[in-house]
Amino acid sequence: MKKLAVLFSLTVVVFISSCGPAAENREAMYARAKVFQDSIATLIKTSMDDAAAPAPGMQAVPMPTAAAIDSTKK
Repeated sequence: MKKLAVLFSLTVVVFISSCGPAAENREAMYARAKVFQDSIATLIKTSMDDAAAPAPGMQAVPMPTAAAIDSTKK
């Protein structure tokens, strides 16, 4: 019975380790993932740039810089 359990567990380990994608499929998968991530990054950057830009007809409000803020005054 112990031999059967060891044989079964070894079979399961071999089966699970051989279920990965082939090398050519893996490279195509990484290329598709990079294109997908780049498109999401572009979409996020575009939407953040649109949100930061003033609306048409509105005046841009200058943002204070770190040098303009003096926290040492009491």
